Parts: sequence; C-alpha cells; structure tokens
Amino acid sequence: MSIEDIQQTELTQSQRDVLSKDKARWRKLGTGAHLDEWLEFGPGLMIRRHLAQKLAHTNKPEGRGYAAAFGRLMLHDGMPWTDNTIKNSMTAVLWLNDHPERLIVLREIREQMSPGQRSRLNSPISARQQVEKVLAARAGGTEEKMRESPVAILKRKNAELERSLVHAEERLAAAESRDGSLFDLKRDKIEDIVQTVVATVTESRAKTIAQGILAAYKKSKPAG
Repeated sequence: MSIEDIQQTELTQSQRDVLSKDKARWRKLGTGAHLDEWLEFGPGLMIRRHLAQKLAHTNKPEGRGYAAAFGRLMLHDGMPWTDNTIKNSMTAVLWLNDHPERLIVLREIREQMSPGQRSRLNSPISARQQVEKVLAARAGGTEEKMRESPVAILKRKNAELERSLVHAEERLAAAESRDGSLFDLKRDKIEDIVQTVVATVTESRAKTIAQGILAAYKKSKPAG
C-alpha cells in the first residue's frame, strides 16, 4: 500500500493536516531549531508511528519492518531520515511524547532553569537525557541528591526564601526597637538602607529625597 493510500484510509483530515504542517515546518526549520520547535513535531511523529505499524503489519513500534516503514514516512515528508543527527533528534522527541510524565518532567526541569539555561537547551537529545536522569533518580529515591533536579532546585529556592524572610523579620524587629525608625543611618549597611527606602516610598519620592540630600551637601560646602 502506498503512503498516500494509507494516509487516506487510516487518518482523519485533521491528522493529515498535522503531517502537512510538519512538512512546511521542516522546510523553514532546518537543523538550527530551538527545543520548542523540535517538540512541535511530537504529534506528527506519533501519527507516523501509527502509520508505520500499519505498513509493517505489527502491533508494536519495533522491528526492522517498522523501522523501515517509519523511515519511508519521514523521507516522504521531506525530512532527511538518513542523517543520524536528525534521526536521533526526532527519536528523542518521539520518546518524550511516549508518556505524559516525560513531558511533565521536562517542563519542571525547564521551569527551574534560568532564562540563559533555557535558551541553551536546544537539543531534544539533551532534553531526553535530563529527563531520563530525573526519572531514574525518582525511581531510586535519590532525586533530592541531584543538584539539577526540579525537586532539589525548588528546595534550594525555598531555603533561600526562608533565609530572606528571617533577615527581613530581623530588620523589622530592629526597626521597631528604634522607636519606629525604619533604619539606623550610622549602623545599618548601605544596601539595607537602600532596600528599606525602596520598599517604603515611591520611586519619585525616593528621587526627590536623593536630590534633596545632594543639594543640601552642596549648600553646606563653603564657597570658593
């Protein structure tokens, strides 16, 4: 059976539209894609898996017949399946879409990353490797020991927030002990005084205060 025939008999129009969009997306994309752009191929790859099983007359996505059929489908849609880099990247996208938990873990990992780290995570192969590490650690009960795991990062952030809260409470207690004064100009650190001003008054008022202080110093200097 030809690929066109099986697409007509096995797929709905919306599924055929997904495959068509994949073809157009790949022509614009090439190999320099961001991870989100790679992940957009996920639904289409799952559809091709279903078609490859039909073409190979198998109930499982494995075996030579299935692999050959899947490759035919990818080449039919203009994707260079003979390129191992592309093949491995698409295989990683397919793996990530195999189980909902994998995409959930990937989202958790990315949410805990800095913007710079997220921008550098371009490869679906690297994404798969990170997800595999987290899943293996969760299965073995060792995730908290992984510095880059979502749980470990979240715990570190919570600890940092708790330390900030303790520091803020200490500053508040010190302020209350000074007869209502928010800070001690002679004893408090400059950054603490600045943060107190920022948290207490508006930006325009803070600028006015700063300008007033500078003007007063200028007046206090002797002429000449």
